[in-house]
Amino acid sequence: MIFDTRDNVSWWLQVLAVALSIAIIITGGLMIGWHSVFGSITEGDGYNRTQGQDIHHAGNIVDHTMNPYETHEPDITSHPDSTNAPTIKPSSLSNLKNNIKNWMNNGSPVRDSDVTNILLIGMENNDGNGNPQALSVNGRADAMCIVSINKRTKTVTLASLMRDQYSYIVTGNSGRYTKFHHALSYSGPAKQIEMIERYYKVVIDNYVILNFASLPKAINALGGVKINVTKDEATYLRSIGWNISKNGGPLKVDGYHALTYMRIRKGTAGGDTARVGRQQQVIMSLVNNIKDYSASQIVAAAREVIPYLRTGLTSENILAYAVTAVTEGWFNYTFKQVTLPDDGCAIGFTNPEDGGWYWKVDYPLAAQKLQNALYGKSNIALEPNRKKWI
Repeated sequence: MIFDTRDNVSWWLQVLAVALSIAIIITGGLMIGWHSVFGSITEGDGYNRTQGQDIHHAGNIVDHTMNPYETHEPDITSHPDSTNAPTIKPSSLSNLKNNIKNWMNNGSPVRDSDVTNILLIGMENNDGNGNPQALSVNGRADAMCIVSINKRTKTVTLASLMRDQYSYIVTGNSGRYTKFHHALSYSGPAKQIEMIERYYKVVIDNYVILNFASLPKAINALGGVKINVTKDEATYLRSIGWNISKNGGPLKVDGYHALTYMRIRKGTAGGDTARVGRQQQVIMSLVNNIKDYSASQIVAAAREVIPYLRTGLTSENILAYAVTAVTEGWFNYTFKQVTLPDDGCAIGFTNPEDGGWYWKVDYPLAAQKLQNALYGKSNIALEPNRKKWI
């Protein structure tokens, strides 16, 4: 990701909006003050939410997986998240492709009137020289996190989605099998959301995007972050010039160093799963920062942060979230974190067609897990003796 997958309005934006709205109301200049701060939001990507079905009344989606997988050939490759990543047999790959297409076209995404799902995307859109381009230029979703606010259970769930999932992405009248996070670069945030909705069967209400140029600036505007560096992470960070203890420990870092920390993928600091954990740690640190801000600090931070966001939300949308957050007491909600697919519904493999490493995902099981995490229930029916995808 900024906030990554295994290769997220976000909560802190809503907290910003809450505190800002209070400050504006106190000064008696609600709409004038609001537009003076949020007038710079880029609203050219207005997003129309998929209506979907109400989960409390939707019929069950049944997994129609038909083809079992054959025993894999011996491992010939490796990956940071797997010591044994076999090259999948052509027949098994063909079965996987069929099941993926069947699943993505099976059933509609579901919603819950008590739940708001905002996709936070950390975008990698560097040019050929490695320099980040404007936020308006589409790139790959280096990180995806659904920030889900459940008013009924008074819970905020940070659900990170891994980027290397093997998937079929539809663009126009054609499609291709590739990594899940490529949808953003093909056709923008609406396409990335469409793929999430088709595979995970949950409605996404809107999105917020940052890239590698805007993220450090946004973090600096919010006062930096506190991180807890492990010994393995410290070993890697010391190798690239960080002057820290070899044993790691708690640190306060600026936006540039926070971005480096969140993007660690080398050494013994773990693969993409560990990377997601680091990103979630940074998000929670930002939340804790803002909770302690005074009204004047919130206003100052908002003026600095908003220009670095690309979002389908309008100023009025954010104001509505802010008012709701105040009246519903979102500050007191419980935070949960989940990463999907997890080890129970995914396994790594090497694709003989392109030599790339992917997650082979049991999408029906992964979607059921996400629905349960966000809604507390699922309309996905898994037969006890179903043929599992992995």
